[in-house]
Amino acid sequence: MASIKDLRKRIGTVKNTQQTTKAMKMVSAAKLRRSQEAVQAHRPYALELKALLEQTLKHPASAQIRSPLIVRDEAAMGGAEGIESSGKPAVLLVMITSDRGLCGGFNANIIKGAQRWMNANASRYSRIETAFVGKKAFDFFKTRLAIAPVFHVEFGAKVPYIKAKKVMGDVLAPFLDGRVQEVVVIYNEFKNAVTQKVTTEKLLPMTVGAGASQEGSEADSVGVPPLVKPDPATVAQTLLEKHFPVQLYRILLESQAGEHGARMSAMENATKNAGEMIRHLTLQYNKQRQAGITKELLEIIAGSESQKSAG
Repeated sequence: MASIKDLRKRIGTVKNTQQTTKAMKMVSAAKLRRSQEAVQAHRPYALELKALLEQTLKHPASAQIRSPLIVRDEAAMGGAEGIESSGKPAVLLVMITSDRGLCGGFNANIIKGAQRWMNANASRYSRIETAFVGKKAFDFFKTRLAIAPVFHVEFGAKVPYIKAKKVMGDVLAPFLDGRVQEVVVIYNEFKNAVTQKVTTEKLLPMTVGAGASQEGSEADSVGVPPLVKPDPATVAQTLLEKHFPVQLYRILLESQAGEHGARMSAMENATKNAGEMIRHLTLQYNKQRQAGITKELLEIIAGSESQKSAG
């Protein structure tokens, strides 16, 4: 059983830890608010850009566009250039985690999700290459992979768009070189302050259906394609140049907001647990202190009684 001195020391240590976790929770809450605003501001733009690009690529006049970044349907993947001799494509799996821990299951969920995805898709691909944003998944996989992965550290308090473009360039290089035929990203999608969803998203190539869109405007419903100026091919090419960096930027913002939310929740739970531990240790300390006082009183009374008997 711990002594009173040891219990007093443990209570002080836990109180110091509680103050630290409470401060970290407040810092994460402030960062979460900024990150959440950034996600909410950028997400509609990214989704509308994707929808606009898909609509433009479905335009009949865009049928002549030939780009390795898009395929007209899933069957087209079978004839992609650079495909392995086994007849199976190669894939680049991009894992997005944080550089720091103390954020609950935020990073562990990505690592477990990536392992499940690799096991489930091992027979589908001839080779699975990896790239990382954030140290946690990189540190876990770097000794378990035969191929040296691409690695980027996290981007600090704010994700700059120029950094997202650089990461997209590194991701795009093996795809355009023909070393891989698909790029898949696994990340934590931000839902709210306490919920993040592990999401696996195919980033490259972009798959679109053939033919004009039958949804949306009245012109589409009667078979008349929308008017696109200067021409669908030029518009589609311009949108393609913007689309992939914008989507990766959205993913990085989602992940960063999810990290701050997960850390805030983890620190809140740690603060509550520290409070429970302090209450338990304080109760134990008071019991032992009371037992010590009672023992001393009994010894004093016994001594007094013995002196009376002797007198």
